[in-house]
This record gives sequence, C-alpha cells and structure tokens, in this order.
Amino acid sequence: MNAVPRPSDANPSRRRFRQAAAACGTLSLSAPSAAGAPDDLTLWYRQPAPDWNEALPIGNGRLGAMIFGGVPEEHLQLNEDTLYSDEPGQQDVPIDIRPTFDKVIKLLRARQYAEAEAIMNRHWMGRVWPCYQPLGDLYLEFEHAERVTGYRRELDLSEAISRVQYDAGGVTFRREYLATCPGQVIAIRLTASRKGALRLRIRLASVHPTAKARAEGHHLIVMRGKAPGLAVRRTLEWIESRGDQWKYPELWDENGKRRPNAKTVLYGDEIGGRGMEFEARLQVAACDGAVAADGTTLRIHDASEAVLLIAAATSYNGFNRSPSREGVDPATRVVPVLAAAAKQTWDQIRKLHTEDYRRLYERVSLYLGPSRSDTPTDERIAAFADGRDPGLAALYFQFGRYLMISGSRPGTQPLNLQGIWNREVIPPWASGYTININTEMNYWLAEVGNLSECHEPLFRMLSELAVNGRKVAKEMYGRRGWVAHHNTTLWRSAQPVDNAPMPSFWPLGAGWLSQHLWEHYQFTGYKNFLRTTAYPLMKGAAEFLSDWLIDDGNGRLVTAAGVSPEIGFRYRDAQGQERRSGVSMGPTMDLAIIRELFHAVIEASTILDADADFREELRQKLDRLLPYQVGSRGQLQEWAEDHMETDPEHRHISHLYALHPGTQISKRRTPKLYEAARRTLELRGDEGTGWSRAWKINFWARMEDGERAYKLLRNLFQPAKSGEIRYNRGGVLPNLLCSHPPFQIDGNFGGAAGIAEMLLQSHAGELHLLPALPSAWPSGFVKGLRARGGFEVDIEWKEGRLVSATIRSLLGNRCRVRLGDRVSEFPTAPNRTYRVTETLRVSAAGRHLAIPDAE
Repeated sequence: MNAVPRPSDANPSRRRFRQAAAACGTLSLSAPSAAGAPDDLTLWYRQPAPDWNEALPIGNGRLGAMIFGGVPEEHLQLNEDTLYSDEPGQQDVPIDIRPTFDKVIKLLRARQYAEAEAIMNRHWMGRVWPCYQPLGDLYLEFEHAERVTGYRRELDLSEAISRVQYDAGGVTFRREYLATCPGQVIAIRLTASRKGALRLRIRLASVHPTAKARAEGHHLIVMRGKAPGLAVRRTLEWIESRGDQWKYPELWDENGKRRPNAKTVLYGDEIGGRGMEFEARLQVAACDGAVAADGTTLRIHDASEAVLLIAAATSYNGFNRSPSREGVDPATRVVPVLAAAAKQTWDQIRKLHTEDYRRLYERVSLYLGPSRSDTPTDERIAAFADGRDPGLAALYFQFGRYLMISGSRPGTQPLNLQGIWNREVIPPWASGYTININTEMNYWLAEVGNLSECHEPLFRMLSELAVNGRKVAKEMYGRRGWVAHHNTTLWRSAQPVDNAPMPSFWPLGAGWLSQHLWEHYQFTGYKNFLRTTAYPLMKGAAEFLSDWLIDDGNGRLVTAAGVSPEIGFRYRDAQGQERRSGVSMGPTMDLAIIRELFHAVIEASTILDADADFREELRQKLDRLLPYQVGSRGQLQEWAEDHMETDPEHRHISHLYALHPGTQISKRRTPKLYEAARRTLELRGDEGTGWSRAWKINFWARMEDGERAYKLLRNLFQPAKSGEIRYNRGGVLPNLLCSHPPFQIDGNFGGAAGIAEMLLQSHAGELHLLPALPSAWPSGFVKGLRARGGFEVDIEWKEGRLVSATIRSLLGNRCRVRLGDRVSEFPTAPNRTYRVTETLRVSAAGRHLAIPDAE
C-alpha cells in the first residue's frame, strides 16, 4: 500500500533543514531515509496505541486530545484546560503560625527538629488540593473488513497534525487530526479511497456520571456535564489518621464523624450543587455521504470523506468566582466557535492552523547527526542507548517545543504536571501545579526555545496567585508581600497543602516563580513588562522573604523554618539518638532563591528608578545571608548544618539551585563552590525520576561537561515501558512523553532545555558557544536559539569544532562571546547580524570588526 502522504520539500522549513544538514557533510540530498528527510520531524508507529501512555497528543493550548489510532474503533480522550474540581476558596482553612512561631523557632535553635516539625504538622498545614479533570471521550466505530494491512500512525511536528492510515478490504482509509488555535476546535478529516466505503458510528462519552450526550438534528452531538464539586486524592482513612476531619466539613461533621455521603469524589447535589459545568459539541461539518442521528450517536455511511469538528468549554469565569453560582454558560462559548469553524472548508482550517503553528515552530531548527527516521519511534527509543541515533535527541527537543506550543498559548492556563492531557478524575498529584520544581521546569524551554509568547500563561497565573498570596502572607504569617507554597491550582490557592511540613511547608514558591519574570525581561528587554508586570510581583515576593529572614544567633540571616524539597536528613539529638526530620532553619535552597530574587529586584528597581529605600534594605540583608558552605564530603551543604541525607541519591537536588537555574555558582567566578557542586552531583548519582534526570542534564551542562550531560540524556531515554501495558519506570514513554513514573510532562521540557543548554549558555553575561558539546554530536547545527541580552543565535559545528555562529542583535546591547577559554566582546546595533568564526573573528554585513580578545 501507499504510505501516509509525506510532506515534500515544498515545505520551506524542511527544505532549509535538509540544505543546512547537507552543508554539515553528513547528508545526501538524494537519500530518502537520511537525516533531514520528512520523518526527522515525525513520531510514527506500526500499531495503534494499546494504552493512553502510547497515544499521541494534540492541543491548541486550551483543548487537548490523546489519539489512540485504533482499528476498528478509534478513541480520542479529550481535555479542556479550565476543567477542575472544587471551587475558589474551598481549599482554604484557617491557619495562623504566629501563636506557635516562637516555640517552633526555639526548638529549631535547640536542634530539636522532629519536635518542631510535629508542631508545624499539627498547626501550619492545610488540606488537599483540587484535581484537574478529563472532559470526555470521542469514539469512532468504523465498519469495514476486519483484516488490516499497511498500518501507520504518526504525529508530524512540522505541521502539528496527527495521521492514521491503513488498508482494509482493498480500501485505503486515512484520518487526519489537528487542534487549531485560530479556530479553537479539534478538527478531524476521514477519507476512504473507494466511494461509499466510509461507514462509522460517532459517539461522545465521559467518565463523569453527570455527563449526558444527545444528538441534535442529523449532524450534531451535544454532551453536557458537571465536574466534581470535590475530588480528594487522599483516602478518608488517611485524613482521619491525621485528625484532619475539621478541614473537610463536606465529609465530616463538627464531631469528626463521617457524613452519610462521605467519599473522595462528590458531584452535584452530593455537595450542594458545586462544580464546574462543561459542554462539548461534535458536528459533522462536511460529508459526501449520508449522516443520520441514532439516539445519542451519529452514523455516517455511503461516504468517502467526512470532516468532524469538536468544540468544548466550561463555566469557568475566573480564579476567584464560583463556576456553579457565577459561572458562564459554556454553550455561549461553544456555539459561536463551532458555527464559525463550520463555515470553513477542511483546507481553510488546516491552512490557518499550520500558518499559526509554524509561525512559532519554525523559529528554531536543530540537527545533531544522522537519524533512524525509517524506524518506528518506539523502536528508536529502545535502541537509543547504542548511540547511533543522534537524530532522536533532536526530535525530542523539537517535540518539547511542539508540546509547549500545543499546551501553552496566550490566554490559556499554564501547563500543569501533565500539560493539558489527563484521563483520570483523581490523577497523580492531582495534575496540579507543583511549584517547588515541576511548574518552573515546564517553562525552562520557553525563552531559549524562542517561544517567549508561550510564557504568558505562567505570568498571568502569578498575577492571580499573588492576590491570594497577599492574603495568606498577612493572615497566616503577619508579614508583607505575597507568598506561595509548594502547590497551587486553577483556583490559585497559596496556603500550604496537607501532608507533612516536608514537603508541603515551603514558602519559597513566589521567589522561584519570580525568576521567570526576570528571565523574560533578560531575554526580551521589554521594559514595559518589567514595569507593569514583573517588578510589582518580584517586589512583593521579596517583601515577604525579607520579613521571613531571622538572625541565626551568630549574626547571619536565615529563613525561619523550611525544608529542602522533598528530602529529609538524619541527626543525633541531645541524648545521642539518631533522629530524622525535614525541617530546619535556612536550608541552602531557601537562601539561593532569596539571593537570586534580591539581586534581580535590586537591578530591576535600579533600571526603573524605583523604591530606593527597599533596594537598600535588600542590599543590607544580602550582605548578612548565611554563605554557602562546603561539607565534610566536599559537597555543597544542603542545610545550614552538615547533615546526612535520608536518601543520598534522592531525585531532588534543590541545593544546587544556585548552579541551575540560578546563576550564583559558575566555573570562573566561584571555582570552590563549582567543585562542591560537582561533588554533589557525583554523590547524588545519575539515576532518578524522569524529570530529575532532565534537571541533571542541565546541571552537567552548566558544569561544561558534555559527556556527563549526554550520559544523563541517555538515562532520560530509558524506556518507561517494562511490559505489556506496564509503564512503571522513569524515562521516556513510547510516545516520547516523560515518565516520572507515571507520566509527567516536566521532564520533556527540562530535557529539551538541557539540550539547548549544552549548545548555548547566556546566564553568565556572555554567549557561551558549545559549552557542553558531547562527542556523540560531532557535527551539526542549531538555528534560532534565544539568549539573554536580546540575541538570537545560530551555531554550526563540524568534527567537534565551531565552524561559525550567527548572532542577531535585537536590542543593540554589547555582546560578549565565549568559545572555550577565549572571549571576545563587541558593540552591536539593533536588528543587525554578526558572524563569529572559530577564531572569534567577528564580521558585520561582510565587514570585519577588529575586536581583541576580552581575556
């Protein structure tokens, strides 16, 4: 049979890619399976997905679908990014640390860590957080011959289109799927090569028992439902064992006895009508055969082509409004969107979709060497460790950018733990926003990957989170500014959640998230953004953390109480007994975040000529912060005291925040701390969860050790699938999504950002070219990476050596370039392009600039 039609080199991005790859001397333009062929940007498989963990994701930032590619039944699992359980304020409980604060600090000063933690556990903790919800499921039940040949399922990253093709009964069946951002629908085109051979039944369903589907007319299915008004990811027994019944008046009465309807998921009348309403509509927008309604389903027969459109929305009306009492009727959103899309042909929908997508996607291209693009992606993952498929790393990088474009657009919600793709009513970790690493990792790729616009949902979330964060800072702490702990949700709760203080009592969330605001300014130079959005939020976070610092008894400032996410330590008490805890004063990560934030606020306030008194307050406190310390094993200490970890190879390496994503530890400025960071990485090891390995790629790239960074990339590519429908290992799922386990999307973005970090770094005030190039990528190129200072950079290398770099100055800032130990510095003009050779010879518009080495 014929394969799914592959885009030809008429696609400009593919043509440019092939030409540039040929220039590296590793590609023959006449070799159809060589690197640079269309499949270099395609994930493809010889079989349908047997499980959700192998389905292929599409999305437009708001709507998402996982496509199984089944035969004879197709299944699309659907999501909408505002569909969450619970309602605003429902998670909040009365917490005030002030009555017990002095007692906790006294215990911590006396090294009675476990006793202090017990008080915090009882009085400083909140309740469980709401869950991101699945919307529904689309099923297409095809009627054709059972025997299928020539099956192929794919996701084309160059167009953001998924396809399925196979032969059955002498007929070639094709399906195309896309999620269009301009049109705000999911569109599906079904074709059969023989007239009248396309026959199928269409139905919508949902895991929510409140959802009801009905056919309206002959071309439309409407499904309406309500998400849970409460979804608790703990068992009732677990809550009772902690004595936390008082935090859940929906489930227990004032005496701590279970209410008659007590269970972990409550819908509608079970919880006083609370919950988010949702609606999905499917329309057969075009069909050359017959369409008929059959109860709750539609039937197509005697056709050769049909176009289906799906639109969906919820009653969400803002983070601080009840979706059940103050919500928007989702039909008022869905109906006009679907009507507008239905007026367009498939070609028009596809054209607008691909133009919008390529405007972002085609900014960056990457070639790392030959590719086994003629091998299915799941087989490539299994064989990646042999080192003969560098093209798979490039595909992984671009897949990360694809996920960013598909899951985070201006006006949408930010990417959560699973992006926008979730099938469970109670998903792992509630599929929320874990802000002690995971949410931040989701956006490491945004700026360097030339997708700055996709950062916007995170910034809007911070503005909303700060509203509740100010309330919590005042009512729980009695301090200025705003605070966020280790988790938040659609409703922007800022209190600590349930569980123990380690990990939940971590009031540094606003500090870390503020780094993204500052990074956005450093990359773009948008001063109005700094003035109106970034600086007010950064200042508020700094105000709280300034007030949270106390004297350690030796004249140094430390945070009053905190944890190093999500690891404990061992210590000996006054009686010499070994104890364990997670709480102490001044964990290293706390102080690293505070240093980064205070320096950024000082610089931003100087640029804006604002708040001179506050700037001076931060300067004075910076001088008094407890310095970084090197422990007895040569490692950077994780805590103020040189404790031993409860898990020496723990997945979190939070105390290296100053190395990455921070900027305080570097090879040339802080060599002693740099070596201590190296020793820390060696002690932690090269294993861990999927996202942990992704972070370690970035760490080793900052260490300028390309071989070790590549080893971590290989470890990240460990197949997560261990058996038939078993996905219980950290690494990469067959669909290239990252496995914690289970699936978490942060590792995709962290791994892709790590690849960029190996090729270009700009955190130290210079453009460092090829800082961690591994021998596995001897020749290649990257085009379109962004750098701090307002630069866009192309790099080409051959046999491990720079051929040239092209630097586009967007802002006209002075440019400092590093290659190994050599540095050159030169002035630039806005919107001018400069070429740098291996000898750091710089030319602009064909004219050589006589720039001496800066070192």
